[in-house]
Amino acid sequence: MFLNKIDNHSQEALTPEGLCNLIEMDFIPDIQLSLEDIQKYFDKNIHTKADPVSAELVALMFIKLKDELDHLFRKEKGILFPFIKQSFAGTMRVGKSKGIDAKVIDSLNKTQKGIIQLLQKMRQVLNNYSPLSYSTPEWKDCVNDMFELENKIFQWIHIEQTLLYPKVVEHKPDFLYN
Repeated sequence: MFLNKIDNHSQEALTPEGLCNLIEMDFIPDIQLSLEDIQKYFDKNIHTKADPVSAELVALMFIKLKDELDHLFRKEKGILFPFIKQSFAGTMRVGKSKGIDAKVIDSLNKTQKGIIQLLQKMRQVLNNYSPLSYSTPEWKDCVNDMFELENKIFQWIHIEQTLLYPKVVEHKPDFLYN
């Protein structure tokens, strides 16, 4: 997915501003659309026809995941990305900007680690996204959509952690390379 987006946006996509635009215009809306689609499954209560205990637990974890992602996306689109776009021209810092304080990036990283842990717990409860043989087709679709959501989230986090943050942080914190 990312390689196609790079081809479409050329090398400009590798600048801090280009990466912000790519994340804001492509990744975030795609993840949000997946969240909305999965939410529809839970709104229809299709999970009550699946394995009731694990499905209810997944529904609760999904609500937490959605909340964490919504909050982080608002923070990125409302604060982080505008600051980056103001502070960088191409790969050069503009004016007196020293980049983003490592503590800000560390905070974002901790939130992303929490999201990853939540996804890992969901994966575990869903038996690696393998629905039970007697699950309804709707629940199987929901589980498949959750697997696709997980992949989208991992791609988004990977791009931020390996491409965006190292370019904009004032002093590179150790966690980016561990």
